[in-house]
Amino acid sequence: MARKNVRAKDLKNQRWAAIVAAVLALGMIISLLGVYIGQTLSGREAVSPEQQQTEPQPEDYLAHYSDEVERLELYLAENEPTVPLLLELAENYRYLVFVQEVFFDDPEAVEQSREKLSSVFSTLVQLDPDNTEYRLQLINLYIEMGKEDEQIEPEVDKLLELLSEEPNIMVHLSLLNLLESLNYEERLLEEIQWLYEYLEPLYTEGLASSEESFYYAVLLGEYMGDRNMAVSILNEIMLNEHEDSDIYQDALGYLDYLENEDVINGEPEAE
Repeated sequence: MARKNVRAKDLKNQRWAAIVAAVLALGMIISLLGVYIGQTLSGREAVSPEQQQTEPQPEDYLAHYSDEVERLELYLAENEPTVPLLLELAENYRYLVFVQEVFFDDPEAVEQSREKLSSVFSTLVQLDPDNTEYRLQLINLYIEMGKEDEQIEPEVDKLLELLSEEPNIMVHLSLLNLLESLNYEERLLEEIQWLYEYLEPLYTEGLASSEESFYYAVLLGEYMGDRNMAVSILNEIMLNEHEDSDIYQDALGYLDYLENEDVINGEPEAE
């Protein structure tokens, strides 16, 4: 494939990212239900069938995750922070924010919980400064909290420095969406080009894993306006991977998205 130069008009709206977020949200609801029921029922000695079938209410979720973050915060107040403990705390704060946003009209509570969550990721970054996923999560939280560019830009710069030294394509692709939300267009174009120049040779020379090929398809389909090539790569992945594998399902999901978008927009389906 000939080398492509990225242009601003080739950028696509991140509707696919929104769909992924919606899927994750649905999965989180299911996860919340399972986690809450499992943890609640495990503490009971005897539970009647009627009790087992009682569906937890939003107030139950709120109480559960509020109790969990309080328990973990109290433990941290008396002990040195460790990565596993902080990750557990972050997970519970994330669920708490989700419950507060979805089920309760309390922006102040959401803001407070998100501030706590950002503090947890800030500590994780301090403990493991080379971890790109922690830094990405922190940037995302800063954006959600409406932090000033002066606070966000140093984190973006450091993350890009780390990614240039040791690429993590999933993190890099996720960062593209954040750069777009920040209106960092020049930086966005640079990083799209960087990713293209990194992934294109791997794919064309047959050195890319199925995961790398999938990320390349997303890059082409979302940011470079080449849906036909993206569809071709996705079909190739599905031919080479077992249908029960995660990467097969990822490719199938994105392929379905591209085809549905073509139908919605009245465009011919990509072949």
